[in-house]
Amino acid sequence: MKKTLILFLFIISHSVHAQEYIFGKITSEQNIELSGVLILNTRTDEKTYSDSDGNFMISAKNNDALRFVKQKFDRFTYSVKPEDFKNSIKITLIKSVVEIEEVEIKTKLTGNLREDARRVESVRKVKLNKDIAKYITQKSDPLILKPKAGEFVQPKGEGFSVGKVSSKADRIDLAEDFLEILGEDYFTDLGLKKSEISSFIFHVMSSLDLKNAYKYGYLKGSDIAQFRKQAETKINDFRKLK
Repeated sequence: MKKTLILFLFIISHSVHAQEYIFGKITSEQNIELSGVLILNTRTDEKTYSDSDGNFMISAKNNDALRFVKQKFDRFTYSVKPEDFKNSIKITLIKSVVEIEEVEIKTKLTGNLREDARRVESVRKVKLNKDIAKYITQKSDPLILKPKAGEFVQPKGEGFSVGKVSSKADRIDLAEDFLEILGEDYFTDLGLKKSEISSFIFHVMSSLDLKNAYKYGYLKGSDIAQFRKQAETKINDFRKLK
């Protein structure tokens, strides 16, 4: 019995000491620090987010694949190397390229080639400008990476300094973050239709204290826990409002 206990303690001790962490910083091509970037260890499903200075920390092993996801940026996957446990890594995310769909241009033609060419070119310019303006103002799809239902892994400890604020969030940004973190299945399991999810998220958010999330531009584990608790009590009230 004593030998078994000693062996068990040795295994536990070895497991704890074997766990290592990767530290890093995430920036854009213009060297702008990126906050709120989702970092996923694809082997363990552990998740964390970069802070307001673009810093992050996540447990990993050699050859683990770390996936970096942020709206309006291309996804990036990084393979962990032995030297990464000794030195902080730097990740650069590339801005996604917008593709404007080809549209059929309908305009009255006069039969005069010079005049018709001028009219068609004018219509094309107007349409292109409208498409660009629409893209600038619109929100990206909220569900970039769908986690398992109800799954959230809080970053360990306080993480990094948040003295310099480089990003703030609005109400829609935080609603999209709640949906991305909790997953669509979490809300459908509550009995909501897909068309009702956004309204329900705003309904729950109205009762939460999210001033720090608005200020720093990302959600903490306590915000998620607070949301889940309120969601379970407010779902019946929400149904009565319909």
